[in-house]
Amino acid sequence: MRTIADHVLDIASNSVTAGATHIWLDIDHDPADHLFVFTVRDNGCGMDADRRTRVFDPFFTTRPHNIRRFGLGLPFLKENTELTGGGVDLKSVSGEGTTLRATFHTDHIDCLPFGDLASTIFALLISDGAVCWHIHRAEGDMAYSVGTEELRAVFSSEEMSDPQAQMLLLEFLREQERDVVQGSSGGSGQDGT
Repeated sequence: MRTIADHVLDIASNSVTAGATHIWLDIDHDPADHLFVFTVRDNGCGMDADRRTRVFDPFFTTRPHNIRRFGLGLPFLKENTELTGGGVDLKSVSGEGTTLRATFHTDHIDCLPFGDLASTIFALLISDGAVCWHIHRAEGDMAYSVGTEELRAVFSSEEMSDPQAQMLLLEFLREQERDVVQGSSGGSGQDGT
């Protein structure tokens, strides 16, 4: 995990694997407070108390070992947030879903670069047609939202599989990222796009 965007993609992908049909992703960078926070909330299978206590243990995984590589995503996330003075808050109820909130202090020397958030959001939006995404991205006082319902109003299912339509979506997301970063009062320039 070299960037915060890598962590966002990993955690949101966990929600897909957990059988979520609705996933809410909030990505918020507040340059004035030097905080980068992302929250992933889903209606997936959730976790019982035993899994919640073990999920940050290195190599712990609930998936079959022929599917899951290592079980290091959550431990790395926890370590990377705590290195900056931030942390991870996990709430999960078996059968109801999970909410994970990760906080990075961006003024700390150990804070990872943000990475390519536009490409991360793009990858999530086109990853699984059965998932309804609700994504909100804020940078200071600037923000944009995009989701599956909005995309379905513009693109048909077949068009979403078309590389030209996908490139239009990716360019749109890159423009949105540029606009929120440049339009933010005190934009950080650390977005990596």
